[in-house]
Amino acid sequence: MENQTSNFPTFQSKDGTMVVSFYPVKLPFGDVSDRWTLKVLEWKGIETISKKFINNFEKKMQLREYQSHKYVVIKDNSNLPQIGNPMMGAC
Repeated sequence: MENQTSNFPTFQSKDGTMVVSFYPVKLPFGDVSDRWTLKVLEWKGIETISKKFINNFEKKMQLREYQSHKYVVIKDNSNLPQIGNPMMGAC
């Protein structure tokens, strides 16, 4: 999947130590949000460092930033919505 970008990718740093994943958000009342994304940052893909909801503008900027730092896309999370409520904070 290298050099391809989905709307909800998982990126990995060149040295493999940092993994950042973007997921669609399924709201508690059942709809998938068109405004929010869940961002999950992990160390070596096993220890979660942070989880937070970001809006579409933030997501767009962060996707560009990870690409510019030569992070590699390793997965597409478009079909893996995570249940959450951005108004209540991160999971």
